[in-house]
This record gives sequence, structure tokens and C-alpha cells, in this order.
Amino acid sequence: MEEKDEDVFEYYKMVVAEEGSSIDIGEDVRVTWLWKNVLADADPTSWIYCEYTSDGKGLELKSSGTGGLSEFKAALGESIAWGGFRCNGVDRRGTFECKRPKFIFVQHKPEQMSAMKKAKQGSHKGDVKDAITGAHLDVIVETLADLDEQGLIAKLQAATGAHKPNGYEFEPGLILDADFYGLGIGNDCKGESSKN
Repeated sequence: MEEKDEDVFEYYKMVVAEEGSSIDIGEDVRVTWLWKNVLADADPTSWIYCEYTSDGKGLELKSSGTGGLSEFKAALGESIAWGGFRCNGVDRRGTFECKRPKFIFVQHKPEQMSAMKKAKQGSHKGDVKDAITGAHLDVIVETLADLDEQGLIAKLQAATGAHKPNGYEFEPGLILDADFYGLGIGNDCKGESSKN
């Protein structure tokens, strides 16, 4: 961390200590700190991954990154954990392109974990969501297939209102089409022109 960032981080630790938190993140306030960075448009941080502390009563940051969904998937461990990542809903209508951030909250419970551990994790979701806030979509991940881009697109489209993006960006610069209404994309878009 640069000196300026370290000063801001120390100030943030002090504010969190004064305000308290409904989730015990102990000394590792990086969970909330870095999630706020994920939410910030100007910050390159795009995901965080958190595991339980050794006593099982708190969360600690395991990893974070600036890459896309593939980098987040590579960070998933073998333990019960929580995380979140940013992707973009993309509208390409005519020559216009607009990207809007979408945030996905992840409850990671690997298939091989015991039913008891999975059940206990579920009771913590509300507290974890107090630290990892503002998600557009919650997903439960037991295998990497649960983070398949096409499956996520279907869930994100279902979670939106009447206006649905016609693409999603899970990896920087790579946009996957999602033409929900069948109106076309980009210059082929039929629904946004007075000519059609």
C-alpha cells in the first residue's frame, strides 16, 4: 500500500472501530474496506474472497484482485467462504455503448463440505451482507459450474427490471451478448430507432 492509502486505511479502521460492525471482522477490516473499493467506479479492485477466521466467529480477507471472473474463480478455495465481484451490464444500441456495474454476492460452500457446516454458514448470511453490501444478485457456489457466464447472465437478466442490458462484461474488454428482447445489438438494434 502506498503511504497515502495506508493513512486512509488507518482512518477507516478507526471509524469502523467507533461505529462497530454486526459481523466480527476482528482486526481485518480489509473485508469491508476492499468491498467499498469494488463498489467504487474509480478503483480497479473488482473482487474479494473471504474465509472464516480460525475460531469460526469472523471473516478475514483471503484474497482480492483487479482481474475478471476467471481470476475470482481461480481464488476459490476448498473452505466455506464468502465473496463478491463486479461485472458490467452493457447496452450497445446503435453507435451508443453504456456500461453499468453489477455486483454479485457469493456464498461459497464446496460440495464436499458437511451438511452441518453448510447449514451453519447459512445462518451468517445476514451478517456477511452487512459487510458485503449493495449486490444486485446473490449466488450460491458449490462448483465452478455455478459461476458459468451464461448462467449468471440468465440470473442477472431475471433480477433486472423492464430495461435489460444486451450484453455483460465479466472479463475486461470481453462482452457476451444477452439480447433478451431479440431487438438486436449495436448497429443492428431495431428497438431504439425511429426507422424501425
